[in-house]
Amino acid sequence: MLRAVALDDEIPALEVIEAFASRIPELALKAASSKPREASQYLAEHPVDLLLLDINMPAISGIDFARSIDQDIIVIFTTSYTEYAIESYELDAVDYLLKPFAFQRFQQAVEKAQTLHAARRLEQNKPLLFR
Repeated sequence: MLRAVALDDEIPALEVIEAFASRIPELALKAASSKPREASQYLAEHPVDLLLLDINMPAISGIDFARSIDQDIIVIFTTSYTEYAIESYELDAVDYLLKPFAFQRFQQAVEKAQTLHAARRLEQNKPLLFR
């Protein structure tokens, strides 16, 4: 189960993410906020696996927000702007959803996140080998 948080300054975009997330049983959207400070506080207080993050927000860009996170959280950017795609991958974003996106595209991005999450968990549980 992926525990997720969504941050987008547009309430309709958050509503779409909430609706799509509710259709994926393996995804638990724990919080959705239009305020970066609220999202940041939630991340500081709760374990989160996935961040669904808008890029162009008035208070802070999603790129800067992603850089400010000190946890190893998988990021999927959700934005209306194509020009940030390369920079998002420099931040190791697992996907880049261009608004408006369909449920199938959202599901595909979440599946990528699930695959990465499973690989990370497997790596963490792998015993160290000494020679």
